[in-house]
Amino acid sequence: MSSNLNTFRNEFLGADTWVQRKDGVPLYLLDNLSASELPIAENELLENARPGDTWPIIGLGHIRSTRALPKLYQLLTNSHKLNKITVAHSIYQVCQDEKMIDLILAETQGMTKWSELIDIMYILASIKDERAQSLLNSYRQHSDYLVAYNATRAMGLPTDEVVTRFRKH
Repeated sequence: MSSNLNTFRNEFLGADTWVQRKDGVPLYLLDNLSASELPIAENELLENARPGDTWPIIGLGHIRSTRALPKLYQLLTNSHKLNKITVAHSIYQVCQDEKMIDLILAETQGMTKWSELIDIMYILASIKDERAQSLLNSYRQHSDYLVAYNATRAMGLPTDEVVTRFRKH
């Protein structure tokens, strides 16, 4: 067994503490796997995909696992708010199902928790749809610094203006 597969198992699937998860999903661990290791990781991601832990779901979207689609659609019906958005985004990554954009935009409406909105900024940035980009751009004017900063950063724009605006308050 390769060290890349072991690292994936330990640092991706086995990450269960805040310290291990604070920097976000280590998708590069999937990118480091060989062609023979990737199907093994895909199987393990499928086994671990469930409501409450978005990492395997995000991983399945990242590797564009068509085998995961039945499970992802099933998870979609059992998920709410941010989890539902994450599942919909993974489905969209795999098969470009346009209905997932509508679902993401609808679920985003009314969300106010900054920690959830930050995750959504990067999901919106990855969707090349005018409505998603417009919503993302509107978050650049959000009253919460972290939301405005991350929306700007997700768009690939300089954050100096956001930092300056919030320093004046």
